[in-house]
Amino acid sequence: HLLHPTIMADSSTTGGISPVEALGAARKLWLTATCQSDLDEVERLYRYALSSKTQHSNIDGDGCDVKNSDSDGPSEKKSKSGDCGLNRSQFNQAGEKLALLLCQSGRCQKAKKGLDSMGFTCRLAKQVLDYPHDDNNSDRNVNAAASSEKRPPCQIVDGFLSQLELERLRLVFESTTSSYWTEHNYAVEPPSPYFSYVLPLEEIRSTAGNGKGQFGFIGDLMQKIMSCPLVNEKFPKLQSKAKFVEFWAHNRPHASGHQMHFDSDDEGRGGIRNPIISTILYLTAEDTTMNGNDKFTGGPSLVTNQKLTDIRLATQGWMAHPKPQRLVAFDGRYLHGVVPGKGFQKGRRVTLMMAFWEDIQIREGTGPGSARPFPNSSLPEWASQLVAPLDEDSNCNNHESCVETEPIKLNTIYGTLDGKAWKRGMGMPSYDQVFQGF
Repeated sequence: HLLHPTIMADSSTTGGISPVEALGAARKLWLTATCQSDLDEVERLYRYALSSKTQHSNIDGDGCDVKNSDSDGPSEKKSKSGDCGLNRSQFNQAGEKLALLLCQSGRCQKAKKGLDSMGFTCRLAKQVLDYPHDDNNSDRNVNAAASSEKRPPCQIVDGFLSQLELERLRLVFESTTSSYWTEHNYAVEPPSPYFSYVLPLEEIRSTAGNGKGQFGFIGDLMQKIMSCPLVNEKFPKLQSKAKFVEFWAHNRPHASGHQMHFDSDDEGRGGIRNPIISTILYLTAEDTTMNGNDKFTGGPSLVTNQKLTDIRLATQGWMAHPKPQRLVAFDGRYLHGVVPGKGFQKGRRVTLMMAFWEDIQIREGTGPGSARPFPNSSLPEWASQLVAPLDEDSNCNNHESCVETEPIKLNTIYGTLDGKAWKRGMGMPSYDQVFQGF
């Protein structure tokens, strides 16, 4: 299991690198993996890093061996002078990443004892972390679903973006060297601080049309979401209540996810305030050498039936793979996240999010930050690209290609460390007791 590595690498098989260096090398390789042998090497590096901790099993904040009292690993070996291995935080980091790798490759049981030793009592279910690649539901129109079932708090609209719209958004967000990312000092690991922009819908509506208004293409795209018949049927309060649109984006490697969270104004500072709906536009390019959902980079989005006020964990969830031109919309009150992509895949997971608010505070400030006003003078390159109109023949209000499809439904979201469903009577574990793997 996690603390009894089956692959015990020594310095001769790791090129003499330290456990700390192995930890960094493992993650770097995982985020760029292109074949199974890369993932095998990732596992070997994590096990090597963890084996140093089992030899120095009780390690202080500086990473130095102080005492071995209740080791779960091999018998204690005295550390040589200056040989400190991993500190507790680094050890837990390696342990959690190896546990995720095991859970995503059909070996959840092998992670059980290690997760328990790190203080976890609950984890995301196998169906979440080792999610299905083949989505049988995605080819079924949503109207084919059983009418007696309670409708999910989310919606998938395929074909929402036209090819011209997709190409424009990719111009702004696809390359990691584009000005949108570089001017905000965007980073994935460690993550850069959250930043977003807010546009008042009143100003968008007063100047919208054919990309010629004050906010051009991006304003018309927001209006396209607002006016989509499928979205309005699902969320009838959107048209009458929404007054602001907040947008932000992400550009992540395949194996990078986003922890389960609630969307909130200013990341919850001063109290949780949720949007009416949040939406996701998927810009990820397809890998034409792969089939089915294997050709999409990044893991699926997951929306659950858990609200902030609930006193128990989510019991159901709905997944959507990052298919290009797809729109996902969901009730902003519900817990959601992004599952790390399993296996290996080329490219990056690129998404643009828009949250529609009845009220949100626009925050002036220098540098990147939450809910900044959209630039209105001396536009940076990325803003100029977003407001520039599309070709004259484009029509941002055309919804003819939109088709609603059913998300992947999951009836178990959380479970015990041995894989049993988390039941109502088990209570609500603390956030730090729940293993997410990301």
